[in-house]
Amino acid sequence: MKNRKTRILGLVVIVVILCVGMIGADKIISAVHKEPAKPYNPNDVKEVTISLDEWIGWKPLIYANGGLTTTQDSINARNGIRVRYVVMNDASTSSAGLISGELQGAGYTVNRYAFLQNKFDDAGVEVSMPYITNYSNGGDGIISKASIKSVKDLVGKKVAVPRFSEAQTLVEWLITNAGLTEEEILSIRKNMVYFETADDTAEAFFAGSVDAAATWEPYLTQAASSTNSRILFDTSMGTNLILDGLVFRKDFIEQNEDFIVKLIDGALEANSMYLREFESIKVMPMFELMDADEIKEMCANASVATWADNMNLLNTTAVTIYKDMANIWISVGETAKPEKAETAFTTKYVEALQAKYPNDDVTSFAFSSEGRQAAQQINNNSALLSVRLDIKFETDSYKISSDSFPALVEFAETAKVLNGVYIQIEGNTAKVDGDDGKDFSYKRARSVAKYLQALGIDSRRFIIIGNGDTNPIDTNLTEEGKANNRRTEVFFKTIGY
Repeated sequence: MKNRKTRILGLVVIVVILCVGMIGADKIISAVHKEPAKPYNPNDVKEVTISLDEWIGWKPLIYANGGLTTTQDSINARNGIRVRYVVMNDASTSSAGLISGELQGAGYTVNRYAFLQNKFDDAGVEVSMPYITNYSNGGDGIISKASIKSVKDLVGKKVAVPRFSEAQTLVEWLITNAGLTEEEILSIRKNMVYFETADDTAEAFFAGSVDAAATWEPYLTQAASSTNSRILFDTSMGTNLILDGLVFRKDFIEQNEDFIVKLIDGALEANSMYLREFESIKVMPMFELMDADEIKEMCANASVATWADNMNLLNTTAVTIYKDMANIWISVGETAKPEKAETAFTTKYVEALQAKYPNDDVTSFAFSSEGRQAAQQINNNSALLSVRLDIKFETDSYKISSDSFPALVEFAETAKVLNGVYIQIEGNTAKVDGDDGKDFSYKRARSVAKYLQALGIDSRRFIIIGNGDTNPIDTNLTEEGKANNRRTEVFFKTIGY
């Protein structure tokens, strides 16, 4: 059973009839904490309509609502809001509903949001994402033949991709951030085979007609359990690559700020039931016939975003992902606006709940010294991504030159997206008589790690190595050859598959 019914554009027509809730914008979060909740009377509260596709990560929203429509004993009812969720598996239809005003909000991935922005702009409708609900955590990925160990190994291979999907952006993001040459990237794109859905790509892979496929569960597990195939990449290695959130019309937000805060508050409260309650999501047809164990298994494919996650994502990472995805859509011939990333998100309504979630933490990974040791044993040629950083140091020093700061900042953004993998940093020197340079190159590599740590990268991810002059890439002893050998290389390494 697939974990998303669809995330692909289509032509289904659904008409949603609704009433727009009008709640005073001057009564933001104070009403949630300081005023006693009024008895819930559905006749007194205007209903707000939001579309969602069939995806397990929306479960806290459904639970907080007591179903697709607000029930009297639900969290949303207690907070004094009334919501009607409409199942729409087609982003073309839901975006049309937002434009027409039939919908006030819709659930989208940031990838899809970047794709749709131009459509909203053309219609003169401003939108904003004030809340990240969840993120894919192993539910989406790329499966490949066992011989394919790295993204670079996809060069010359047939890769099955579901067109206009999150899976397509995942593949494109990886190949544009893998340190490949332009020729290598074009080679991979030339050999992509496009399908309608991620089910179709998996079927093509297991039929042997392609070498790799962008797909989702349960096909990832199927590939991992086979001796002839493997998981090349999944979103547990980069949970920020597919973020799900709610997008609202800005005119609705401005007139209903208190509603937005209360909706977010209810979803955050419902997060505690994500792995404990499995009935509410059955109101979506995809889950109707599943038992509790099946739904629980699907829950593992996504993780809910905490209050602290939202503050972190909406301020930084989601903005980066939006830009990256917009640029990817442009690179494959679509129209997108990466410059809109700076205004695509707002933390105003999550910030309003800070007093209620003072001890919330950003979700972290279980990096360990054992994991670093295991990752270090992986051959560099089999590293997921390999990047050569052109880091300059002050002469005869391991102090990084300020000229290299922009490159490190850019690299840190990539590392934040690939937040579930280890980072091996190797320092290399040119040959110097009487000294192999290992200690010196180690200190330079450590300087790079410290700088990245200051940029927010978890230090438990670093594997620091000083090769000295033992790993030259240029045997020419000219000044040019020596300059080529003085380098810092970085490898993203993952274990477990």
